[in-house]
Amino acid sequence: VLPGMQSFADSASGISYQTPDSWTEFPPSSIRKANFTIDNASGTAEVSITVFPGDVGGTLANINRWRQQIELSPIDESKLNENISPVVISNHQGYFTKLEGNAQSILGGILPFHGSTWFIKMQGDLLVVDEEVDSFKEFLSSLRIEDNHH
Repeated sequence: VLPGMQSFADSASGISYQTPDSWTEFPPSSIRKANFTIDNASGTAEVSITVFPGDVGGTLANINRWRQQIELSPIDESKLNENISPVVISNHQGYFTKLEGNAQSILGGILPFHGSTWFIKMQGDLLVVDEEVDSFKEFLSSLRIEDNHH
């Protein structure tokens, strides 16, 4: 954890959300604002919500960081729009991504929000992640971040 990240996470806006029935919530840890697990016949996956100051290198850098975590090669800017689709999260424009690796996949939501960036990320076994796409998108729709800027 980078110095100062813990206090930043602790001071970041509060959040509320509807937890899908298939997810088990457990207490936030370190810089995570929320943690969930999915564990069923198809395998396991973990969902986390984190927030960082600034743009954390931008959308392309963050997609490539996630691709690397599931052993996919990086993409360049020209392929970015094939990897993300626009989604509204907490009344702000964000992005949704589904990245499929060989053993694991990632579903992600990326939300630039008043000078910080929120990441909602599911990573887990291919089949579980496939089954959870609709639940994940519903979760993104339900997420509300306290907004003192409006």
